[in-house]
Amino acid sequence: MKRQVNFGVITLFASVLISCATPVATPMDPATLTPPPDSTPMPSPMDPATLTPPPNSTPTPSPEGAYFTATPTPPIPIPTRTAYVTPTPPPPPDAIGTPGFDWEGPAIIYDGLKLSNYDGSQKKVIPLEVAISPWYSDYSPEAGRIVTTVDTSLWTLDVGTGIQSMLSLNGSSNQYIESPVITSDGTRIAYSLVHGFGEEDLKQLWTINADGSENELVIDNTGQYITDPGPFRLIPFAWSLDNTKIYMVTTTDSEASPVGMYVADLIAGTIEKALTPQVTLWDVSFSPDRTMIAYRTFQWVPVEGFMPEIGPPFTLQVTDLTSGATRILQESDTLEYHYPVWSEDRNQIAYTVRTHQTGGEVGLFSIDLTTDAIIRWVPGSEGKQLRPWLWLSDDRLAYTEEEVSSGWSLHATLYTIKNDGTDKHEIDSATSVIGVLDN
Repeated sequence: MKRQVNFGVITLFASVLISCATPVATPMDPATLTPPPDSTPMPSPMDPATLTPPPNSTPTPSPEGAYFTATPTPPIPIPTRTAYVTPTPPPPPDAIGTPGFDWEGPAIIYDGLKLSNYDGSQKKVIPLEVAISPWYSDYSPEAGRIVTTVDTSLWTLDVGTGIQSMLSLNGSSNQYIESPVITSDGTRIAYSLVHGFGEEDLKQLWTINADGSENELVIDNTGQYITDPGPFRLIPFAWSLDNTKIYMVTTTDSEASPVGMYVADLIAGTIEKALTPQVTLWDVSFSPDRTMIAYRTFQWVPVEGFMPEIGPPFTLQVTDLTSGATRILQESDTLEYHYPVWSEDRNQIAYTVRTHQTGGEVGLFSIDLTTDAIIRWVPGSEGKQLRPWLWLSDDRLAYTEEEVSSGWSLHATLYTIKNDGTDKHEIDSATSVIGVLDN
């Protein structure tokens, strides 16, 4: 059975950028963190028949409902190839690990790297020879395989066996591999190869089979397709389910804010702007079939002499990547929506709600996309931040409760819980969750 995957790269980038842009909060009166009874956001009914994109590409809410569309005009790609020295084809993969390692039954994969069953009664540390950071990794639940970068190399890890393999070695001191992503079936990997460390240096899109074969240059000079102004470079973000497209996002080492999303067509060898609104997409979560995304938005508010701050309106939205049709699930001037996560059946999205003025957590919620019904799974509390990571079933989540003080993280604990608040289990200390192993 397929399971969802967390995309840590965007989450990390958004968290760093927001933390730089937002002043550190001062201690607050606990009374201000308790939401009034009517603070639970309730969407207005929407007519699904309106989910059709008009020709206007400007993402503006429709007066007839809570839908709007965005159909940006794609750029006219002009493929070019520049003469650069490409990496030497790697030798056969080197495999290391513990062949005797095994695990029976489903398990949550977290931190770097541990396994636990859903109630925390059974745990095991995956024996690793080469350390893996969950923030620079991607996971295929179908294959139980993780891909990551270690120094200047690509590595895979078979979670079920503990076997690690080095796929490619970048022997040049002025090249590095960035943002590897693996297909849902675990057979292919895409990565960005960056030549040099300057903004004008060449960036390329490569693919390689998970067994280390067919390391191929797909698109040379990906920067030529960027239509947004700014010192950006494109990095892979997720594969389409049929393995013919790679969704990409812009990133930068400066303070510029990326806008929208791009998509690379592996057959045509070109990159176009994806059918997403021309806004910054934060906390992006792909639906299990990779046809839709959920994300949050806000507006940057200029502050004279300081970094800009985030401001209203705050929204939680979903966009159909095949048509550009976009639906606003939640919108507020006082509440922020964080960390949307799709359920396996695509019918629900879990997320957290936080007050903008105080930063107090309102709670962990889910919304039914068919009925618009909202459920609060976990209430907010003083000094804690909640984050949903995975749907373990249609009525069960894995999430973390993080203790914070004056903007600093003190400790995070992983839990599982049912949607009625029962059957809650404390699993372990954890700062990140990678996925679920179905064994």
